Amino acid sequence: MSKGTFGKAVCLGGIAVAVAGLAAGFLSRFWIELDVFSHFTLHFVLAVIAFAIAFFAASPLRVPVALVLMAAGMIAIGSWSKLGTDQLQAEAGVPAGARALNIMHFNIWGRNQQLDDVAAEVRRLDPDILFLTEVRKRGQSLTAMLDQRFRYRLPEKGQPTTSQMMYSKYPFAASQRQRNRNGLSLIRGTLGPEWRHLNIVGTHLSRPPDTRGQARQIRSMAKLVKGLTGASVVVGDFNATPHSAMLELFQSRTGLKRVTMLPTWPAIGPNLPQFAIDHIFISDGLTLAVPAIVGRFAGSDHLPVAASIVVP
Repeated sequence: MSKGTFGKAVCLGGIAVAVAGLAAGFLSRFWIELDVFSHFTLHFVLAVIAFAIAFFAASPLRVPVALVLMAAGMIAIGSWSKLGTDQLQAEAGVPAGARALNIMHFNIWGRNQQLDDVAAEVRRLDPDILFLTEVRKRGQSLTAMLDQRFRYRLPEKGQPTTSQMMYSKYPFAASQRQRNRNGLSLIRGTLGPEWRHLNIVGTHLSRPPDTRGQARQIRSMAKLVKGLTGASVVVGDFNATPHSAMLELFQSRTGLKRVTMLPTWPAIGPNLPQFAIDHIFISDGLTLAVPAIVGRFAGSDHLPVAASIVVP
């Protein structure tokens, strides 16, 4: 096989594989086990474009052109989170008669050794509600730092820390911690009348390829959210991208709207995250003062997400 023929074959093969991946992601709406492919939707589209352009390049350059275009595309995806502002300028977008509640979620990663950086990022973004996941034993020092900043938390002060922690500047009128047989683990804090009894639910779902486990957890959480009185905000590490059937299932069962879309994982290494798996959902009637943002690197394999939510 000549070099020219080989290059064309590689390009056509790359296009075929990428199209097959896109088709598998679409079919995950009918067969949930295929949902793992939907998380690579952006990368499959990138591959189709890269190999299609490379097909028309000079024969000895076809494969190098495809690889360069793929690399450039992945760098662009990883840089996407950093293009917008990384501070919440909420005041400008809050109408008269409403208040803005700043909410932040951060999977701080169990192996994270830079907990001082986590605390610094929390100070910088200054959330009213903070939900953390993957808080390990070494995270007790972080808990001590955050307890000085937030008056309220779940589990309550004086109780042992858990892998999921919710902090608040405002008192909780009600709360709930749950871990059921489906593996769903969550914390729910309901604020008082000054915030119209707004429900804040934080969770951390199973990782792919446990798609059936994820789907069971999604259904269980959707049932819980639907049973709550008043408006709700759901935050956490969903281990699912905006293109996945998982998030579509959650939105269709709850009526909540996802307000996050920027890549947050993996943030280690070159810090060019490729997948948006950390999310914030809000009920009808709630809006954003400014678009949701992604925070700065703080030692975790995730980047934090934050949003300023307008509560009427």
